[in-house]
Amino acid sequence: MLTRSLRRKIGELLIERKVINQDHLDQALEAQRQKGGYISQHLISLGFASELDIAICLSNQYNFAYLPLKLYTIPREVLTIIPFKWVKLYTLIPIDKIGNTLSVAMADPLNEGVTQMLQQITNYDIKVFISTFSEIKEAIDHYYKDEIEKMKHSSSQDLSKHALMTEFIQTKAYVGIERRKYSRVNKKITMDYMFHGKAFQAQTFNISVVGICFISSIALPVDVDLICELDFNEGKGVDFIVKVLRVQRKEFMALENPEFEIAGVFEFIGDDDRGILADYLCGE
Repeated sequence: MLTRSLRRKIGELLIERKVINQDHLDQALEAQRQKGGYISQHLISLGFASELDIAICLSNQYNFAYLPLKLYTIPREVLTIIPFKWVKLYTLIPIDKIGNTLSVAMADPLNEGVTQMLQQITNYDIKVFISTFSEIKEAIDHYYKDEIEKMKHSSSQDLSKHALMTEFIQTKAYVGIERRKYSRVNKKITMDYMFHGKAFQAQTFNISVVGICFISSIALPVDVDLICELDFNEGKGVDFIVKVLRVQRKEFMALENPEFEIAGVFEFIGDDDRGILADYLCGE
């Protein structure tokens, strides 16, 4: 892919700008080889470069204008053009609209799939600006206070609304005392998730309306948020964000092809998607 060939040059550019040295790049490349993802994310996590270093690097190399969001005021009518679900899922924010062009700040401006998705759901041409992940997250927390509060409230209501469904799931799937408040159904479902901008496929082994367990080919860090999609093979699917709470290596696995059991809770899932998930689990 063109995107990947471009991304490999970021390390070289950072060396040219004297942000990192060759040893730093070699360590980040080794981390990338073991865990996947983007070289820039490993440089940041290892402490060799900052988010701003990467943003300026991307801006200079790929001609994306860098926008410091703290210095910009976003009109309310612009904020509503992109549904909050997608703003939250992909950590991006609309910033301005001129004619049929919508300007959007993204931490990952090379994700062409997200740009195409935004064009489809807004019917606007998308002009991409770059900001750091932290800047965008801070802007989302500032501009979408009401939506975030509503999300928390509706999630609480949604859990109550599906309590009877959950009890049905527990009765049908488990025998004896179950310690979990929201019991999980043993079910294998294909799942796609993003980690450091790279797509992975996994398979669930149990799931409920509040959390999920799945098998991963990589050891994901605890507390990381993953953008996920479940495919029910029935023309239905649900999108959500999972916060990883537990990572355990499966026993008796070959060292060259390890597998890991990942458990997490839904950090974000919309009412419609949670309803589809609950209906699907109750129908099993």
